[in-house]
Amino acid sequence: MVLAIAVLPLPPDGNRPSAILLAVGLSAGIVAAAAFAPWHRLPRVAEVVPPLAYFVVIALLRESQGGATSGYASLAMLPVFWLALYGNRRELAIGIAGLAATFLAPLALVGSPEYPSSEWQRALLWICVAPIVGYTVHALVAELRSRAELAARSEGETRRMLAYMASVTSVTRQLAASSDPQAVREVVCSSAIAIGGAEFAQLIEPDDHGALVRVAGVGENIDVETADGSPAAQEYVSRRPLFADGALHCEPVLRDDAAVGVLVVGWLQPVEELGEAAESGLRMLAAEAAIAIDRAELLARLEASARTDDLTGLPNRRAWEQELPRELARAKRDSRPVCVAMLDLDRFKRFNDDQGHQAGDWLLKQAAVAWCEQLRASDMLARYGGEEFAVLLPGCTVADARLLLERLRVSMPEAQTVSAGVACWDGVESPAELVGRADSALYEAKRSGRDRLITAAA
Repeated sequence: MVLAIAVLPLPPDGNRPSAILLAVGLSAGIVAAAAFAPWHRLPRVAEVVPPLAYFVVIALLRESQGGATSGYASLAMLPVFWLALYGNRRELAIGIAGLAATFLAPLALVGSPEYPSSEWQRALLWICVAPIVGYTVHALVAELRSRAELAARSEGETRRMLAYMASVTSVTRQLAASSDPQAVREVVCSSAIAIGGAEFAQLIEPDDHGALVRVAGVGENIDVETADGSPAAQEYVSRRPLFADGALHCEPVLRDDAAVGVLVVGWLQPVEELGEAAESGLRMLAAEAAIAIDRAELLARLEASARTDDLTGLPNRRAWEQELPRELARAKRDSRPVCVAMLDLDRFKRFNDDQGHQAGDWLLKQAAVAWCEQLRASDMLARYGGEEFAVLLPGCTVADARLLLERLRVSMPEAQTVSAGVACWDGVESPAELVGRADSALYEAKRSGRDRLITAAA
């Protein structure tokens, strides 16, 4: 607009000052409207008004400079270029129609010698060129924008993918540090929520009867359907990811290409799509989950095996030495008594020699079974070594412990006898000192003729 008005003093001089004033006034109005109009509240088609108004400015300037002989006709392409760059196809069509009106209206309405016949040729040429140029520019701009948006999406997906990979790597380190299968499952669910931007995540696995049940969950407590025909069941059978109604995404947990579970992430408000990066992140997480859970279960079994006596199935000495300090700490914190007893089968070597080692093993197992039936759930019976057993009795006074231990002695199978020594913790001695006092009482019972219970001196 400034350029068009700036060249007004150049030849040929304008001979219609009123047209120039109208053009200047209209230009100022267009600038003011562009600057102050509430465009965000107006329909998009309203944005075509300033370019159309500029066609009127061009027509007025053209008239002020002699009509057909004016050089202002070329300015009519500027609104077309503007709409090609920033408008849609419909708005561009409106702009081309405005250009056609700018050229044809004076010819049709005035029709004076001022507009020779060659002017019709120029008008038709401009009207034919404008759509070609306008739509070509519009197509090129649309292609560039499409490529830019695709590049932005790709860059965004790449960033998200790297973030998800970093998240999965972090989760992998956490999973590798845990030998608790349940803790591993909870970590997997928490990570699935972070990757999928979901409100809840659940891990579903088959039980001993093959029915799918929830074994872990984090987030909103939503009851995910696991019956036959449900999304989780379908995905478990097909071993393929499933995005159900924008509210659930089911990712298979595979081990050696066999389904061992389903990782379910969900949203309270349905989402249109999960996104390629999130899908890849959940796929990597599910793959890592299968390995981590298998590893944790194996470590748990190995740890349990290392803490269990193979013959009797009781906790072994290692488990005893781990549990006793913890129980003493609880007793001190809760200010309650705790007793420890040591039991030894009488003349077990003679029984073993007379009856054979298999009979001796059988006696040890039967004694363990009989004693477990007499003990409380909070008590601990461990095989300390050979034919010697240790009993941990939380919350028991010496009198209570003696009554319980007498029941153990009475329940000995095959009319065999057992000697026992019991000690009550004084609140300050170490676990080794406490066991040592109970063991001394046991040897006192052995020296006193066996088949008896001796209480250690305080």
